[in-house]
Amino acid sequence: MPTRRQTVSGLSSLLIGGGVIGAAASRTSNSSAEADFRIVAHKSIELTPANDPPIHVQTDGQGRVTAIAPSGDGEGLTQKAITRFEDIVSISNVSSKGIDSIYFSFNATSSTLTNQELVEIENSLQVTAADKTLESGGVDNGDNLLAKSDHGNAVDGLLSPGEAIPFGLQVNLISSVGPSSIELYPSQTDFDITLSVSLE
Repeated sequence: MPTRRQTVSGLSSLLIGGGVIGAAASRTSNSSAEADFRIVAHKSIELTPANDPPIHVQTDGQGRVTAIAPSGDGEGLTQKAITRFEDIVSISNVSSKGIDSIYFSFNATSSTLTNQELVEIENSLQVTAADKTLESGGVDNGDNLLAKSDHGNAVDGLLSPGEAIPFGLQVNLISSVGPSSIELYPSQTDFDITLSVSLE
């Protein structure tokens, strides 16, 4: 069960707000390339930039990721395109035990969008491990980052205390490719997306 939160904002103009240490964020946007996220992670892990200096992320005074902003130009995501932000966040094992599985899942919520629209938004988002795209269906239906990643810390399928492994994000806004038929995020609509990072 998630016990720790850290705010992660931004994804170009696709924003990740409020979650792995902070309060949920919500905003109305005029850009069709924007959305709000909330990331929730287990207390055994910590999210930090995968690059030094940080690329496509913003950090707090303690070096934890507070925002993901891949384009930095304010233009948002390109509609009818697949945009990949590879290896921009590291997951560190801050516990005293080895971790043998890390899963991701997206959950979109809104008071104005239909359930089908929310499913389409969720389906447009996928976590990446270098050049691989992971199924983000959580523990039950998702891919284990440690099994899919070719990163050196994942070779034995175990993330030991103090080790870290990077991940990224893919946004698929091409309706003919992939699981989503969405080509453009809803404009001027409030919706939140939670990315849960779970351990089995």
